[in-house]
Formats: sequence, structure tokens, C-alpha cells
Amino acid sequence: MLVKDVMSKEVVTVGENDNLVELIAKFRKYNFHILPVIDENKNILGIVEYEDIMKVFLPHNPLLEKLLKSTHLHNVEEEDILEAELPEDLGTSVNVSDIMNTHVITIGDDKTISDARKLMKLHDVERMPVTNDGILAGFITLFDIIIELFKERNIIK
Repeated sequence: MLVKDVMSKEVVTVGENDNLVELIAKFRKYNFHILPVIDENKNILGIVEYEDIMKVFLPHNPLLEKLLKSTHLHNVEEEDILEAELPEDLGTSVNVSDIMNTHVITIGDDKTISDARKLMKLHDVERMPVTNDGILAGFITLFDIIIELFKERNIIK
């Protein structure tokens, strides 16, 4: 079975210049956890997860913050973000490009679902954008693969 046979073809996306207000509105409207970031030609620029919104609370570059947290020199409690003062224009001054992840694992729509599962395991992800000649063609999740396997084994219809 090929990825194109089980992937979702209707994909909700965001643009890199969409602001935080627009991003949050899409997460709320569609109840997704991850959205691909595309340009006007549907090329994938990155992905943004709802957890990425937390990056606006970081006082440093996210990579530096991760490095600092791995040392004994830095101790940030989760409750600190609840006390953080945020500017009123934060929702319109932060863009998706400021918080998105540009390291994106994708799979071609002509690959098998077995290939997709192997790639998911290798990179410890449960969902991936699907491409056709580098252009966003769909989205596949571990759940899509599980459902297809259940259908093949006549466990569900």
C-alpha cells in the first residue's frame, strides 16, 4: 500500500508570515497538534507544533536555551512562564517563522506505508508531510497507517 492511498489530501497549512494570533486560531479551529508551514508554491518550509508557541516565553535562542537547560547552570521552573510579563502586541509581532521547526521529515507519496512507518520510527515522529516532487501533497500519521493495517486484516471496515 502506498502513502498516497492512505494520506490525508486536504491539509490545513500556515504561512511563515502568519502571526501568532492567526496560528492559534487555526490550532483552535481544527484541533490539530501540528501544521506544515508552506510558501506560495506549496513548498514545505517547516512545521509548527502547538508546543512551539511556548518558545515565546524563552529568554534566549531556543537552541541556546536547550543547551543551558542541560547544565547545572540553568534551572527554570514551569511556573515561571505563568508569571512572565508579555507585551500586548505579542500576538501580532511574533510570526510563525520565529517559532517553526525547519528540520522537517517528509516522505514521497509514491513510498509504501512500510517506508513511512520506518521513517517515523527512525526519527521518532508520528506524523509527516507528504510530498510529490517537493510540493506538499498530503499528510500521513501513524494512526492512518494503523487504520489501513486494520482494514487490510478485516478487523475494521
